[in-house]
Amino acid sequence: MSDALEIRDYRDENEAQLIQLIRELQGYETSYYDRMIPPEEIAGWYVDGIKKDCRDYAGHIRFAWLGGRPVGYCAVMTRVPNEEADEQRFDYAYVSEIVIAKSARGQGIGKALLHDAEALARAADARWLRIGVLAKNAVARELYGRFGFEEHVVTMEKPLT
Repeated sequence: MSDALEIRDYRDENEAQLIQLIRELQGYETSYYDRMIPPEEIAGWYVDGIKKDCRDYAGHIRFAWLGGRPVGYCAVMTRVPNEEADEQRFDYAYVSEIVIAKSARGQGIGKALLHDAEALARAADARWLRIGVLAKNAVARELYGRFGFEEHVVTMEKPLT
C-alpha cells in the first residue's frame, strides 16, 4: 500500500466515504455559521445534488487518497454560466466544495486538490476559477489567498433579530 497522495475521480462505490467527508465539513463549518444542516442529516440526497451539478456544469468530483484511504475531496464545475444581469455573458469554473479530513490537514492535500481543480478548469478552457468560503473561515481564506484567489464579490449580512 503506497503512502503517496493520489487524486482520482469519485466512484459511486465511495459514496459512504464521500458522505463522511461532507459531514465532517458540515460539522466544521457549523462553528462559523449556525444555519448549516446538522451533519447527521447529510446523506445520499446531498451527493445526488453534487452529481447533478456535475452533469449540468461539466463538473468533476475528485478524491484525494493517502495510504489507501480517502482523505479529502473537491468538486469543481468547469462551465458555470455567469447569470448577473448587469454583466457580459461568460462561463467560469467553480470549486463548489473542498474538504480535507481533519486527520490529514497540514499535509498539502488541499493545495494538491486545488492544483487538480485548476488543471481541470484549464483543460476545459475556463478563463476564471472561483471558490466560495465562509467569511469567518480564516484558515481556508488564507489557503485560497496563497493559492492566488482574490476577493471578487463580498456579500455582507445584517441580522434582523
